[in-house]
Amino acid sequence: MYLKNQKIPLHISKSILTIGPDYLNYSGGIGAVIYVYSKYFPCFNFLLSYRSGSTYLKIFIYLKCIFNLFKILTFDRKIKIIHIHGASRGSFARKFIYFLIAKYFYRKKVIYHIHGGEFHLFYLHSNIIVKKLICLFINNSDVIVCLSEFWKSFFESNFNPKRIQIIPNIIDFPSKTNLNKVSSFCTFLFLGQIGFNKGVFDLLEVISINKNKYNGKIKLVVGGNGEVQKLKFLIKKLQLSELVEFVGWISNEEKIFIFQNSDIFILPSYNEGLPISILEALSYGKAIISTNVGGIPEIVIPGRNGILIEPGNLLDIEKAIDFFILDANKIKSFGKESKIIVTKHLPDAVVMDLSIIYTLLLNE
Repeated sequence: MYLKNQKIPLHISKSILTIGPDYLNYSGGIGAVIYVYSKYFPCFNFLLSYRSGSTYLKIFIYLKCIFNLFKILTFDRKIKIIHIHGASRGSFARKFIYFLIAKYFYRKKVIYHIHGGEFHLFYLHSNIIVKKLICLFINNSDVIVCLSEFWKSFFESNFNPKRIQIIPNIIDFPSKTNLNKVSSFCTFLFLGQIGFNKGVFDLLEVISINKNKYNGKIKLVVGGNGEVQKLKFLIKKLQLSELVEFVGWISNEEKIFIFQNSDIFILPSYNEGLPISILEALSYGKAIISTNVGGIPEIVIPGRNGILIEPGNLLDIEKAIDFFILDANKIKSFGKESKIIVTKHLPDAVVMDLSIIYTLLLNE
């Protein structure tokens, strides 16, 4: 049973300033996390650091964020902690400036909450100067928040953070509906960025190779944005319109229906932090097929709630799909386990973890 009473205490929430990308019209995992956080802060102080759009818009938002950060930290003496949500590359560059202002101009406590699924590649492939800046940011933040044991091990092995804390990505409580799946075939659902990194093109290739075997037995529903034209081109070129349906970007309201009408969630990514899409699928009781990267092995447990495969391994994808086609009973039993596994990512557990970190910093 889910509890829905936990919130950040008001006096603590007034002391926190969150910096991150657009969370009201989000199109990525960081925005989704901040959106849920905002519901559990009685006073949610927020600075917008990034929004999709033209280069001019992005520059304007970046400069506006710097101006407002100076303004808030100068005049609002209640703000004690700056909670910065970030990822790799451009996100790191923007957040580094905010870190310098908060930490060294105003002597505030800084939490650097690192979401990027490719942060390890970003660091390892950076030049010596960028590596030194990354080390400065991570080693001098008061708390580094990471998403899983995998990422904690990476940061501890490559840096010397003052304090590192795992806080799992948060998702909101699943909506209760009376919808029932109406199709007779096995429906696989992919939600995410359309592109190479998420493995969706590998998925199309596997279905194309096994078209005759899968015809009338499965349906792949794809939702997301990104390389949409390439996806549509491949569906047409490979003659997969009977097996693959592209439904575009899925809103929060539409997710309820689409999760209820799917059987297995599939995300064959090459790199990940801790995917919000998988967590949402778990909350709706879905069996999972995904890859053994990032924090995924901590939420997808082979033989319990899903199947883990090697990134880019087409044979692994085929075997995983076949597993559920041949043993439909596993879909339901794995789904029940998914609901158990996801509980630590629901608001009560995550908000409690956040409250503890904030309290520790405020009392130092």
